[in-house]
Amino acid sequence: MPKIAVHILRYCCFLLLLITTQMVCQENYTARWYTADNNELQQNSIKAIVQGKHNFIWMTTENGIVRYDGNNFLTFNSSNTSLEHTRFTDIFGSIEKDSLTSFNESKKELVFIRNAKVQILKKNALNSSLVRDGRRFFFHDGLPSNYTINKHEPYYIKLATGNIFFIDNQTIELCDSKMNSISKTVFKNDNVFNFFAIDNSLFYLTDNGGYKCFSSKGESSGKLNIASKGNHKLFWNITTGQVFLCIKNKIYRLENQNDQLKAKLIVDYKDFETSNIIAIYFDQKNQKLYLGSGTNGLCIISFPAFKTITKNNGKAEVYYAVQALSDSTVITSEGLIISNKGVLNSIPFPKSVYLDERINIALDNEKNIWISRDKKALCYLKKSAYKEYLTYPFDQNPKTIFKDNSNTIWVALSLDEFHKPKLYSIKNGVVKLEAVLKNNINYIVQQNNILYLAGDNGLFLYNLKTKKLDFAKNTQKINIRSVFIDSQQKIWLTTYEKGFFLYENQMLHSFPTDEEHYLNTTHCIIEDKNNFFWISTNKGLFQVSRKALLQYIKNKNTVIYYHQYTKSEGFLINEFNGGCQPCGNFLKNNDIVFPSMNGIVFFNPYKVAPLLPGKELFIDRIVLDQKTIDPKDTIVLKNNFQRVSFLVSYPYYGNPKNLSIEAKMDKIGSDRWERLKADKSISFTTLPPGNYKLTFRSLSGFNANYAYKTVILVVPAKFYQTIWFAILCGILAVGFVISIWHIRLYYQRMKRRQLEEVIAKKTKKLASTVKKLEKTENNLKQEIKQHEMLVKSVSHDIKSPLKFLSSSIKHLSENSSIQDDQRLKQQLTTLQTSTSQLYEYVENLIKYSSIFIEGKKLEDESYSLHELIEERIQIFEKIAEAENVSIVNNVEKGFCVRTNKKALSIIIHNLIDNAIKNTKNGRIELLCTTHENILTLKIIDNGKGMSKELIDYYHNFYKNPISKNYHLGLHMIIELLILIEGNINIISDLDKGTTIEIMVEYN
Repeated sequence: MPKIAVHILRYCCFLLLLITTQMVCQENYTARWYTADNNELQQNSIKAIVQGKHNFIWMTTENGIVRYDGNNFLTFNSSNTSLEHTRFTDIFGSIEKDSLTSFNESKKELVFIRNAKVQILKKNALNSSLVRDGRRFFFHDGLPSNYTINKHEPYYIKLATGNIFFIDNQTIELCDSKMNSISKTVFKNDNVFNFFAIDNSLFYLTDNGGYKCFSSKGESSGKLNIASKGNHKLFWNITTGQVFLCIKNKIYRLENQNDQLKAKLIVDYKDFETSNIIAIYFDQKNQKLYLGSGTNGLCIISFPAFKTITKNNGKAEVYYAVQALSDSTVITSEGLIISNKGVLNSIPFPKSVYLDERINIALDNEKNIWISRDKKALCYLKKSAYKEYLTYPFDQNPKTIFKDNSNTIWVALSLDEFHKPKLYSIKNGVVKLEAVLKNNINYIVQQNNILYLAGDNGLFLYNLKTKKLDFAKNTQKINIRSVFIDSQQKIWLTTYEKGFFLYENQMLHSFPTDEEHYLNTTHCIIEDKNNFFWISTNKGLFQVSRKALLQYIKNKNTVIYYHQYTKSEGFLINEFNGGCQPCGNFLKNNDIVFPSMNGIVFFNPYKVAPLLPGKELFIDRIVLDQKTIDPKDTIVLKNNFQRVSFLVSYPYYGNPKNLSIEAKMDKIGSDRWERLKADKSISFTTLPPGNYKLTFRSLSGFNANYAYKTVILVVPAKFYQTIWFAILCGILAVGFVISIWHIRLYYQRMKRRQLEEVIAKKTKKLASTVKKLEKTENNLKQEIKQHEMLVKSVSHDIKSPLKFLSSSIKHLSENSSIQDDQRLKQQLTTLQTSTSQLYEYVENLIKYSSIFIEGKKLEDESYSLHELIEERIQIFEKIAEAENVSIVNNVEKGFCVRTNKKALSIIIHNLIDNAIKNTKNGRIELLCTTHENILTLKIIDNGKGMSKELIDYYHNFYKNPISKNYHLGLHMIIELLILIEGNINIISDLDKGTTIEIMVEYN
């Protein structure tokens, strides 16, 4: 008996659940009113609603025709068209043929709707009634009728096949298009407005729900599958072929199933009976129900595929981690058991205090539930109906709890001011420390023997076999929210502020985000069986093709379409929650579950029909210098126009954020696509003459295909901008250049003649000068020969006697009789010294003269500088002894040079001579240094020195050799230095001595 009671109780609960489910389904809609009161419509009376071939919604009002593209209303009335009367009622015609028409109330102006545009024709309405067998049958304009309220008048209904039904209160006759009778049936009725046609069959609906069907097949009857007790109202949209039955606030759509009438509930709209509805249209593709009111404007009812569950209505409920508990239920970290029907039950978990206690929950293989509270991991046992639990205490708050494939529980402890983050494992009740970390672990998943640990600063890999923890390369500096392993075992990372990534082969692959960058902060990824990713963010839910993402990695030029879902699709709030585990679930009943900042969102991805952008773009209006012109494929603009604007129309009934229209015009220096503003317009100022191609495009879905619309712009050229004018100008320019060339040529010829005359005169004068120069050159050569003869003469006639005289004096001084006479010996010594000096002077003079004849040259063989100096010192040895001056040669004996020997010998001779002349009882030192092939010879004395004026003179004399009556020896030295490209530097202080530096090339 107790078991039976339990079964009865379960059955009652199941029935209650079904009743609750039906009520929830009926209320799962959103209604939005558009009225003239909020300036969205021009007038509040909506008489007819039709969706044209290009998916625009067309409506008639008492102030014009209104077109709705899913976001904006565009009214065509007397303010922007040539219409004189703007009261409209019905829309007739063929949707398939893109041919809709509507007459205004005066019946003198016809609005022709085609290709998403309207055309105004001044045309009287034709007589819409037909005469048959002497009786006038009125045209049936749908239900409710805008023409008459007389339910006993005869009417005709024209079918899509061309056949016609003639109806009155007694008979029903079916005729062909030529009005030949096909069948005639006696059928008494008291209201012709109970007739309507669906799919070429005529139906008559009685007040009690019974119906009669008349067609070319014959008659049939039946009863509706819903209860109808007379309090119903019929709506027949004759142009769209849709018929609706409204019972109280319930709106049914009537369908013809093999001549059987079926009613399908669309919505139970609570305000229907009080809204004065006179027109209905249901957009099956976009799941939109349009209700036109005679007084309140337009109501659009949408049917979200997403459902948000909360425990208490009207109160915001924040949810984090949710764990799949069964095929259709989840359990929250606070113990609520929830399905897509609502909150089913709860487990009395301890109340959470810290956020970390709400962001983790796990279910092990025994269906035990793991949560965290107050620095403990709690395991609620399935076998005790979750009334008993095991406690595992820690020193830190558990941040993440995860169950791996071996039923091991992994607990990641969060960082605090006293402890580093840690990773523990719990197996068969044994707690073991596995790793100490630097950063918090936010999420854990398993692939084979690897645990992927998502951290605040990158991804870690923990090998379950080797117990080794490695850092994933290239993942540093990203805050990972979750890790998802897809159906092909690819690893995806969601991050905070840096979007989502594919981690493959130790490389991170990033992806472009949406236009508003909402995907920069991604919480969770769930993949459905159709290979779509569902990504939760702080700004709604995104759907994207996994195939498109992988294609982008191969080709960065691939476009990715992200479809965003927001509150209008059934969320209570756009902000989903992340940073928890699990952050989303894919249940076995095909429901995907995401936590949010207000409720838990359930949806079946296979029942979600995303409202994708269409495949057609239209140029709605072209405004040229504040005047509207008709849109065409080729637009000819004025040459001097100031501004042209293109307004694009695009029927789209989903989230405007999913619509991206771009434009690009060639020949303006940029191939970049520019996104259109919210008003879908783009403008251009003055353009140079030429032909331009303006292309619009819109991404039309997950396959990354574009819808294109192209307009050719022609800017005509003025006469001076034409090619012929350019050719003429070119010819004139060439003629002008040729004329200038001829003038210039004539001028050059004249100048040449004048120049030839001048050259002739100059040449004659130059020839005379050349003769004079040749004569002068001969004289100079003669003088040089004379100088050479003089040098030879001196060398032969003076040097030889001087040398003989010196030798004789030396021989005489060595005579024994002379040696005894000291006075005579001294005089002979003096005479010998003077004779030697005179000989050396003559020798130097000859060398000096020959140097200026030979010029600068290096010696063929190097010679010892030390020996050269010693030779010069010996000449002055006696004079130096007489002046009590010591001469020191500190030049290295092995140092050899190839500098001009004659010039250097004269320079050294004069330097020593000058030093002796200016030094008494002192010391003279000669030394040298070398640097980069330059010899610096220094002679240092401690004599009387030189004045600053004299030093400046010699320094300047090197640059400007103008002689004054100063030391002739230094003049000779400087002249020789200039000849052999040497240099001199003098450093001297009065009464302290002088240092003279000679710099010459030595090799």
